[in-house]
Amino acid sequence: MGIATGAKIKKLKYGHRGNHPVKDLQDDKIYMTSQNHGYYIIEDSINSDIVEISHANLNDGTIEGLKYKDKKIITIQFEPESCPGPEDTEYIFDNFVRMVKGGVK
Repeated sequence: MGIATGAKIKKLKYGHRGNHPVKDLQDDKIYMTSQNHGYYIIEDSINSDIVEISHANLNDGTIEGLKYKDKKIITIQFEPESCPGPEDTEYIFDNFVRMVKGGVK
């Protein structure tokens, strides 16, 4: 989605593998997440008129999630259903369903 809306990506030197702390910027909470990816969105390349950063990696500050302002679209760069806590970030699914049904989160 980032690329589709004009953002640029870059390869991580070592990739994000295993468990990484991620901060939900809206709720100001930190979660341990399971990750397995090798690229990140360059923050300066996102169009802040259409998207806002929702999650950030606390190890290196890279973007881990985006929320689109005028679309029913959210993205994350980690595995919300996986360990270390398979229900820790389950709220993301709840937020998505609420958003699609017309609620706000």
